[in-house]
Amino acid sequence: MMQQQPSSQAQMQQMAEMNRNMQQQSAPQASGQSLSLDQKFVMTTTVILPAIIPDNPNYKDQVGTVLYEFVAQLVGPQAPKITGMLIDLPINDIQLIL
Repeated sequence: MMQQQPSSQAQMQQMAEMNRNMQQQSAPQASGQSLSLDQKFVMTTTVILPAIIPDNPNYKDQVGTVLYEFVAQLVGPQAPKITGMLIDLPINDIQLIL
């Protein structure tokens, strides 16, 4: 079972990299279309949702990166504080938000 853990960790890193790539690819498409903030949020968070699991040590960074963009548009200068508060929620709550 210990041998499966590194493989699982490698898979998580691979998944995180794929999510970053997909997020970067979807960003230009969204900016070219007239999507609402809600639509952009759903489109962006759907990409990272599978990576939001306890085994992924980077899930808070991934969630924070995605959420910050939207929180900043909603609340402005308070975005860093609010984003930090959101990523400190239990993982089940984070999954519900996304």
